[in-house]
Amino acid sequence: MRALAIALKYAKGLFIAGKELNKVKEFGEELKNLTSWLTEYPEILRALQSSIYPPEVKLEIMQEILKYFKVDLEVERFLRLLVERRRIQYLEEIVTMYQALLDEELGIARGEVITAFPLSEEEKRELEEALKGVLKKEVILDAKVDPEIIGGVKIRIGDYIWDGTLKSQLEKFKEIIIKGV
Repeated sequence: MRALAIALKYAKGLFIAGKELNKVKEFGEELKNLTSWLTEYPEILRALQSSIYPPEVKLEIMQEILKYFKVDLEVERFLRLLVERRRIQYLEEIVTMYQALLDEELGIARGEVITAFPLSEEEKRELEEALKGVLKKEVILDAKVDPEIIGGVKIRIGDYIWDGTLKSQLEKFKEIIIKGV
């Protein structure tokens, strides 16, 4: 819980700076790209997060990384701040929180749709359009397959869950039968 609070605080700080400079999307992309790269090289990420190395060494590592990434000066300062304050270990959570703030700003709802069989792109797009009408927001769904649901669709967007799966309907029938006996 503490990690999320810290991540939200830093994400909000960068988001506010991005809004003032009219660069919220750019900042988000730069952070996402850098984080993706760091996850491909976990030894570098571990070095940045390790308590063994002093902040000066970590700042040198970050400076070398930033030579290859052309990031905005504010994003560069932000990353240095994370290293100096020993908060770089929260980078992935910060990126997630930043994306949530950006989605809220742009009126986007992200979620997942779970089906027993893969959805075509057209089916996914139709589902996103239908949900857009209900939520009054742009909807972006991540499609997942779970053969255990047998059939139907389960949609999760934020705190909302729409469960129209055959598995859940069978469970309800089971409860009705057990209560009736």
